[in-house]
Amino acid sequence: MRLQKKGNRKASLNKYVVMFCCGFLLSGFTSSANGPDTLPHIPTFSFPLDTITGLVANEREIRAGLLYDVERGKVVWEKDMDYAYPIASLTKMMVCLLAIEDINAGAVCLDDHITVTRTYRKKIRRRRYTTYTVEERYTLDDLLKMALVASHNESTVWIAKHCSGDLQTFVERMNRRSMELGMTKTQYSNPSGLPAIIRELDNSSSPRDQLILSLELLKHPKLVDISSIPYANIYNGKGNINFRNHNGLVITYGLEVDGLKTGYTKAAGFCLAATAKRGEHRLISIVFGCKSPGIRNGIVASMMNTYYESIKLGRLGESVPDTQIARAFLDSVNQGIARIEPNIEQKIPENSSDENYAYTYKTVTQKIKKPHTVRSGESLGKIAERYNVSVNELKKWNGLRGTVIRKGQRIYVYSTVKKRIPIKLVVDPEESIADMQPSQDTTDECETETQSDHTSHKDVKVKTDTVNKKDHEIKKVTSETQTPLPKSKFIYHTVQPGDTLWNIAQRYQSDINKIKKLNNINNSKNLRSGTRIKVPLNGG
Repeated sequence: MRLQKKGNRKASLNKYVVMFCCGFLLSGFTSSANGPDTLPHIPTFSFPLDTITGLVANEREIRAGLLYDVERGKVVWEKDMDYAYPIASLTKMMVCLLAIEDINAGAVCLDDHITVTRTYRKKIRRRRYTTYTVEERYTLDDLLKMALVASHNESTVWIAKHCSGDLQTFVERMNRRSMELGMTKTQYSNPSGLPAIIRELDNSSSPRDQLILSLELLKHPKLVDISSIPYANIYNGKGNINFRNHNGLVITYGLEVDGLKTGYTKAAGFCLAATAKRGEHRLISIVFGCKSPGIRNGIVASMMNTYYESIKLGRLGESVPDTQIARAFLDSVNQGIARIEPNIEQKIPENSSDENYAYTYKTVTQKIKKPHTVRSGESLGKIAERYNVSVNELKKWNGLRGTVIRKGQRIYVYSTVKKRIPIKLVVDPEESIADMQPSQDTTDECETETQSDHTSHKDVKVKTDTVNKKDHEIKKVTSETQTPLPKSKFIYHTVQPGDTLWNIAQRYQSDINKIKKLNNINNSKNLRSGTRIKVPLNGG
């Protein structure tokens, strides 16, 4: 009887969860222009498949994904691209899309200022705390940078309230816009991508839907410019804060990789929507569910490099490609004369560490000095023809004034050879912690706004409580990640207004002198808000 009652309760709970999910998804469509009871027209997109065998090594490391050739309009590699999975902070791409569309429509402006009143709690003694408030001011432009570049969770809440007045309305807009774009496997429950209270309500999507969203973002040059920033400098009304782009490929490959967004939660794994443009030839890569940022970045860089090389454009970060040769080759492929045959990078052994994935290969040209002994009857002209160089080059390399040479004379020839060398990709070691920072992102947590009636669209005040974490809390967050971060004897701390070296040392149970030595701090008065410092742990 007890087992039967327990099963009935579980079935009832599942029924209510399903009903809540359906009601939540449908709530985004009730305010459509066609009427309160009419769903909008949902376009369907069919991307042609041109699957290239052997293009991506180690497919087992990817839960789902695809590689899309924008110029050819074809998906050249895919894995489970029509199945929905958690997407974590890839959610922020939709937030930024709605914001830029509001800007283009004149509803809001990039220069709009958003005032944020934040309440902090600081420990002064054992079991005794004091609270203080800090008022910060951001422009909408800076909030977009914080969302796309730094994956800042609270910034998405401020953007949502600024554009729509409240979170629920904005989330409904996100779901409605996704259906308008034809993203049929996508659902949103919050603007940040953090896990929902009920796991079934986690933001989810398919690689195909994220491809549709990425193509829509590429129509807005402003968003591409923001996502391609390696380091963003944000002014919050008190001082400047520097953020590094979580997409390390943007830092490694400069302007060739210009977006778009990373994401991580325990359920989603490490995700990335990346886009690159080499020789005016653009690619989009979507990957879900990798075990670490090193594996994710390495696989995406490898698949892009392999495909670019196979269509005669060379690899990312190399010299300027010959677009005419590539165009002629692709014309031959379209006519069925030639075939794309990738020279895939060497697969990494299964027992190798994750750090090995954070490498890709770069082809460099190198000059080699080779000696040649003159034989009977040889002239400089014949030697130059043999090594495909000019007579003037031979004379210059060997310090010859004339063209007369003798049998047995040693002539040096310089030849250019290509060599593949590994380069290390930039990986943010704290990406998982940054994306998992607690924030008032969900509809239940964001009800700290007590004066919503007095809040205008151009001056939003959000009051949040950020509790300074102890060392054991930080270890708890780290232990919940899918792949442990590299072990180190220190952690990073971003200096907040009112912080001193003494209270930072007390908070982490560290030593002030060790903090000064580790960060080369001579004068503690130079500690500025927003600075990122290293704090040694116990025994560090």
